[in-house]
Amino acid sequence: MSAQDRARQLRVVAEILLVHLPNLMSQDQPLAHDLLAVVGTSLHAIAEDVERSTKAWDKRAYHSKADELRREWGWAPGASNYALGLALRAGPLTSESLSKMRVLIRPQLEKPARRQIKDPCRFRGAAQAVRLQQARRRPVLRG
Repeated sequence: MSAQDRARQLRVVAEILLVHLPNLMSQDQPLAHDLLAVVGTSLHAIAEDVERSTKAWDKRAYHSKADELRREWGWAPGASNYALGLALRAGPLTSESLSKMRVLIRPQLEKPARRQIKDPCRFRGAAQAVRLQQARRRPVLRG
């Protein structure tokens, strides 16, 4: 994933948080949870890519460049965990939780000039897919 790809992912996240979710919270809570799962998954992909990139920079002894990239995207893992936690919890989403999500990402998060998501309903089922994926990753503990 390049810097352009990370920026594109962040624009999708901004569109979901600033355009689609405020409208859906009162109308369709399950779809709002699905969209938050998409946000969490996107931020997780960004965080993993940043980690791979910084390891590559560190390997080449470009430590200052790697540190700069870590500082720039250091918020992504926490924001991803928060978004996925909101998406997978049973309770309804609130405007306060969305506000906190926006602050975790960037306080200056702006609406994108053009929409990239024409129909947010195509993401229906994303939260369930994340639940299944997490269930497969967890080891079974036997006592």
